[in-house]
Amino acid sequence: MKEKNILGGIALIIVAAILVANGMGVLPDIPWFGLICSVFLGAYAIKGLWKREFFGAMMALAFVAWIWDEYLLIENITPFPLLLAAALLGIGLNMLVGKKKSYVSFHKGVESEWEYYNPSDDKENWTEGRHIRMENSFNSVSKYVNSDAFSTASLENNFGSANIYFNNAVIADGQANIELENNFGEMNIYLPKTWRMRLSQESAFGNVRVYGSPNNDMDAPLVIIKAESNFGNLKIYFE
Repeated sequence: MKEKNILGGIALIIVAAILVANGMGVLPDIPWFGLICSVFLGAYAIKGLWKREFFGAMMALAFVAWIWDEYLLIENITPFPLLLAAALLGIGLNMLVGKKKSYVSFHKGVESEWEYYNPSDDKENWTEGRHIRMENSFNSVSKYVNSDAFSTASLENNFGSANIYFNNAVIADGQANIELENNFGEMNIYLPKTWRMRLSQESAFGNVRVYGSPNNDMDAPLVIIKAESNFGNLKIYFE
């Protein structure tokens, strides 16, 4: 079982126990809604620390501190100084430590062969290479992928605006993987409508939206997208 499912399950069990205990009058007179929010934010922070995604973890902990600022005696620094400090701390830790290495798999052909790619090892020109990686913080960028053998992409946007165009990209071996992460910003992804799509998404106070329709032909190239949007907008366009 994935760690996010374990943490999510534990969080739901704790919330259920809180609701039952509160209904029975067992719990003391505390802001239980804030407690429930803190449970989920705490689970998200643990997940972020485990994956070395410090930005999301620090922001989750900052929101927990904001909820309990009266008890922690930090009302004079909430909300904006606290949130800004957490954001800067998270970005700084990401720059110094980096994310936990993750491996993206993609199918090479009709046989059951799989090749594994570590995004942090890629040194190619990302706009033309087979493997693509981008991290944007506090900037506005527009990038065009001009690859005739595109396979994997890892794209991250923090407190900025990013427009990524795959219109001129050709998928290698019939399948490609894209990982998207958007934090406190806007990310727009433009894909050819000739591609099929398989999308999985998660968000915390953000949204992931798809505009246009991907190809439904099972023989069309397939792009597998894992999207995460936290406190921002992530949009995928087929055109």
